[in-house]
Amino acid sequence: ISDASKSSLTNIQADDLLSKYGERMGKRKLDALIVVASDGSSDTKSLSADDILGLVTIEVRLLNSNDLLSADESEFRLTQAVASLGPKQRREYKDASVLDIARELLPPEVTAVCSLSNLCTSPKARRMGIAAKLCSEAERLTKEELSFDEIYLRVESENEAAKKLYEDKLGYQCKFEASATALRVDAERGGFVE
Repeated sequence: ISDASKSSLTNIQADDLLSKYGERMGKRKLDALIVVASDGSSDTKSLSADDILGLVTIEVRLLNSNDLLSADESEFRLTQAVASLGPKQRREYKDASVLDIARELLPPEVTAVCSLSNLCTSPKARRMGIAAKLCSEAERLTKEELSFDEIYLRVESENEAAKKLYEDKLGYQCKFEASATALRVDAERGGFVE
């Protein structure tokens, strides 16, 4: 892959992650975290791509039966649920947790869940237990920081290596399958493919 293509792909990925997990104007209702494993050679504010051994993302979303809603749709439904209340009731929910809003204001088939996705490890760090450590840290953060008792996993159904890791080594269980479009880097063409 050429340096220009690599730089372009890196920028596209960084922009995508920043839009989903970075700071933005206004208060975010749904937590979204990136957990990074690094080689320890740099502090976290000055990490370069070469320092990163792997990463995983954690997002709070709404689950409608077996449909994991997008972050935008989840935020919209939560906002609408509170907006439909009278002024006094809205104030009561001003600082309420997503779990409380979902439990008290949304239909019973809609629940707040934590989801783990985008697990990746650097080729130089494969077979070192990085993925398992990242999942363990994601599980800890889900319980201790986000106050969820379980975490849902999103993985491509065709990704047999990932499914083997999650199910056989880490003990995850399949609750449901949903179709989704996933993008992968095509290093030879310098772009993304479905």
